[in-house]
Amino acid sequence: MTMINRRHFLANLAALGAAIVLPEQATSTEVDEAWEQVLLEPWFFEVDDARTILEPDGQEPKICSDVYDCISLSHIETSDDLIDEVEQYQELRSHFASLAASELEDVEMELDDDKVNLLERARLLALQAVLQDQDDGWQDWIRLAGQAGLPRFKSELEEWLASPVDWMQNEFWPRGWSSQGKALSFFQQLDGEIVDGLGVVIVEGDHPGSSYYAAELHLSIDHANQTALLLELPFRFREAV
Repeated sequence: MTMINRRHFLANLAALGAAIVLPEQATSTEVDEAWEQVLLEPWFFEVDDARTILEPDGQEPKICSDVYDCISLSHIETSDDLIDEVEQYQELRSHFASLAASELEDVEMELDDDKVNLLERARLLALQAVLQDQDDGWQDWIRLAGQAGLPRFKSELEEWLASPVDWMQNEFWPRGWSSQGKALSFFQQLDGEIVDGLGVVIVEGDHPGSSYYAAELHLSIDHANQTALLLELPFRFREAV
């Protein structure tokens, strides 16, 4: 079997909710101690009647950040960083396109004001031209605002992440938002020999065009747990309630 990177393994379990306390710059000794502790109280995955492996908490997302926990504002340092982040998610692209449409309305209202000076009118006309592109106008708007405008757009993103989820958009959500998706992500990151030994099978569409993605347990729960014990893995399986 391939050697296990305990640090990464523990981080992945902690992301699921396992009670693992590990400093960001943990020493090898601290990692080993945390590993031994979680071996005593292993994390449990659940397996339903269809053999699908589930992350046990199964809590439904309430706000957008519960679904888009992969978005990190701290990594957005430039306008292009922000655009690259937004571009990855259809729901977020639609949100920024909507913001751009609202901004266009405000700009056109300002242009109707005869008191606007020539310099400001020139700026507004340039902004209007950018915002009239319904597809990519939001990108040019962000670029036009430059570094000075970045805090505003990051604030808009932060506010959106804190807003309630729109269940009508769940077909566009990242794959790992559900308990099924979280379990899949975990097992996708495991060494292939370990996955095979446990009897776990990664299913990425059970037929052409299918949107079913899951980790399934194709051997018995007893077999998987005995294998996990033999390999000294800090997790086990149980039937879903």
